[in-house]
Amino acid sequence: MLGLYIHLPFCRVHCTYCPFAISTDIALQDRYVDALIAEIGARGAGEAVDTVYFGGGTPSRTSIENLARLTAVIRRSYEVSAGAEFSTESNPEDVTEESLAAWRDLGINRVSIGVQSFHNEELQPLGRVHGRDGALEALATAVRSGIRTNLDLILGLPRQTEASFRETLEIAISGGAGHLSLYMLDLEEGTPLHAQVMRGRTQIPEDERVAQLYVYAIERLGSAGLAQYEISNFARPGEECLHNLRYWTRGEYDGFGIGAHSFRNERRFANTRNIRHYIADPANAGDFSETLGEGERRRETIFLGLRQTSGVSYEQLVQLCGQEGIEWTERGLRDGWLRRESSRVAFTPSGFLLSNDFISQLF
Repeated sequence: MLGLYIHLPFCRVHCTYCPFAISTDIALQDRYVDALIAEIGARGAGEAVDTVYFGGGTPSRTSIENLARLTAVIRRSYEVSAGAEFSTESNPEDVTEESLAAWRDLGINRVSIGVQSFHNEELQPLGRVHGRDGALEALATAVRSGIRTNLDLILGLPRQTEASFRETLEIAISGGAGHLSLYMLDLEEGTPLHAQVMRGRTQIPEDERVAQLYVYAIERLGSAGLAQYEISNFARPGEECLHNLRYWTRGEYDGFGIGAHSFRNERRFANTRNIRHYIADPANAGDFSETLGEGERRRETIFLGLRQTSGVSYEQLVQLCGQEGIEWTERGLRDGWLRRESSRVAFTPSGFLLSNDFISQLF
């Protein structure tokens, strides 16, 4: 089946680390949703869909009325299966009993809460609106409602210590979320946080300490029943994010809204990141397109497969990479950044830390 991604860009503030296509001009919301409805209606052709994902931005900033309009056009334009995974991202301050009930009435059955940390001194440099108490309340409210709940956390934040990170992890575990996404801070050039670090105004933990805590997190979460299944994602049995798995297994999806990517028939294409251009002409919003050749498909199959703890078939690796694949595997097993189980090859926890570097050796 097909997956759908709908980008809802509106945020209260632009977080200092965020490189995504967002807008703080909430006055544009109705016109933006009008454009989304036009794009979805024009491109949808009744295909079967089993995952829908509202991402952002902060989708929970979009009004219930506009979310209802969007879900209506999605169901008119696609055949959404009865058991489809329907996710929305949210910030803690927007998670209430009332909002959860309204989202569930629309068919949303999974919420991903951008907590990032349970420590105020770590949230402040990020520009986050919520604090520790709000994050704790959002987690408790979501879990109590019965909706499938994911927490987003970040490792390597300014002012983060080993003790504070371990406490954040313990709160996440004890809070009852079925899924956890743990991202290592990526200082994107052009973001305010990147500029602050480069100018010495803010310090972040050393890479070696971050690496140690990442390996610790894998072990601790696994012992708590949240098994790692992708480089940054952990889940209790049956709680894996099906939409994201579609990306990692090269499944097809349609993306709508500013900056949204799509993948159909070995073709990748994306929309403009300029919200005013998109609103003015959603039918001609594309600004990037490429059709993958055989070599690119091979590389992508290996790269995305190795992001997962299930890894790739050794036979497939050798078939795609030849003698170089054999030597690469032998080197990784010898040096400890690869493991081999039966007929499959996968990264070890320490291997995940430098996975991009190791994969680049293959191509």
